[in-house]
Amino acid sequence: MKFDEVKELIAIFEKSDMGEMEIKLDGDSVHLGRNASFSVGNSETETVKTVIAGAESGMVSAVQTNGAVSNDTDINQTADVEKESMSADDKLVTAPIVGTYYQSQAPDKPPFVKVGDTVAKGDVVCIIEAMKFMNEVVSEVSGKIVEVLVEDGEFVEFGQPLFRVQ
Repeated sequence: MKFDEVKELIAIFEKSDMGEMEIKLDGDSVHLGRNASFSVGNSETETVKTVIAGAESGMVSAVQTNGAVSNDTDINQTADVEKESMSADDKLVTAPIVGTYYQSQAPDKPPFVKVGDTVAKGDVVCIIEAMKFMNEVVSEVSGKIVEVLVEDGEFVEFGQPLFRVQ
């Protein structure tokens, strides 16, 4: 199964009211569940297991690959702290995929956005590299960037807040 196909399955699942979904195709399998775990892989490739916890701003995940585990407790605590520091007018721009966050097109280029910048819905705010593909992240909200919540080059999770916008 290709990465884009998995992304499409996740998008379909998020929009549905299903509690769980499993798809098996040509030796590949994808299992998605709300507040459960899902895996992507086949018997010949590594398995990526993701623990998903709901958050007000969307889904937050911890990824386990080759025995290296992100601590889902830390992720949940971070999400709680971000919710506490937000005002009623605040909105979040979240990571649409798992990958490495980059604030600009290249190290010598200026960041797409910085604190104080005004963004419109559809503006590119950063890039997330996943599986050697550079994916532009566009803002789904309009407003002023009041906080950048991640560092350049940092690994981000699906649904992780990237920017706070008012």
